[in-house]
Amino acid sequence: MLRTKFEGREMILRIKTNLQLYSLDEETIYNNLQESLQVIYFMDTFALKIDEYLIIGETQQSAYPLITVQNIVPRKNIVTV
Repeated sequence: MLRTKFEGREMILRIKTNLQLYSLDEETIYNNLQESLQVIYFMDTFALKIDEYLIIGETQQSAYPLITVQNIVPRKNIVTV
């Protein structure tokens, strides 16, 4: 869990427990989330591409906005139609 600020408001970034991180580490995930806050902060759900992975998450607006990484999908498991 990481507490940070966005537009002057305190918020929380977290990674769902027991989530397989593959070759990513928490610091890489948190850094990429912070770099993308201008966009994902205003979305209900999001998919963020980091290297060969899609980071799937949700944003909850409350007294302390909460962005949670729900799943990490490796490129080999991504299907396009």
